[in-house]
Amino acid sequence: MSGHPAVTATVFTHRGAVREGNEDAFVVGALTAAGVEMSEPATCVLPVRRPLVVAVADGLGGHAAGEVASEHAVRRLAEAGESLDGPQAIGEVLGGIDDELRRYAAAHPTHAGMATTIAGLTFAPDGVYWFNVGDSRAYRITGDGLRQISVDDSPPVPGAEPGTPEAVTNIVTQTLGGASAVDMTPHIEREDDEATAWLLCSDGLSDLVPADTIAKVLRDEASDAAALRTLWAAAMNASGRDNITIVLARKTTV
Repeated sequence: MSGHPAVTATVFTHRGAVREGNEDAFVVGALTAAGVEMSEPATCVLPVRRPLVVAVADGLGGHAAGEVASEHAVRRLAEAGESLDGPQAIGEVLGGIDDELRRYAAAHPTHAGMATTIAGLTFAPDGVYWFNVGDSRAYRITGDGLRQISVDDSPPVPGAEPGTPEAVTNIVTQTLGGASAVDMTPHIEREDDEATAWLLCSDGLSDLVPADTIAKVLRDEASDAAALRTLWAAAMNASGRDNITIVLARKTTV
């Protein structure tokens, strides 16, 4: 007898080696975590009977403001999770988060400019959709390595080869919330039906650890938890200058 479709998600978040706090956050189904520092990766298995969301958020705007923004984003996604059955629903929720963060910042001057990036997946009974705003990333894990599916909302660095440290920029052209007057337009696509595994991360990993190194770790390690520990160590050894959040999500059955 075949099992019921499920998602197995392994998660890890840490403040890194430099930052005093952790402005990253994540959501897996109804579970959210923000502003925490994990000592070990955690794994959960969730059945997909209704739409299920998995995402990472990277708060911007200073410790208090950034942490509030990322926490609000993942909490709202968790609350709306079962309604996220396609691009329209995903876009409406992300637009609502953007409006809420802007209104909060306008009413609280100490949080002016608060914003967050987001990158995630929704697993619905009829398929998987990815979405992102900003420079947090979503990768599809393939037999050949990694393929970035999210779209970086950051300008290219002239003359820099994509995927190298020289290509990293701190400029983000759109976020959820923030001071920009440009209308936020999320990137949302239906994922390939053959895809079965994904990696989501904040730029505390992707800015410091090349994609080919990430792919090698995923191939070589004996478990997803071991892979996340090794990826965290690689980011820390490369300065750990930012918060680090990583989620590995796989289609499974229960």
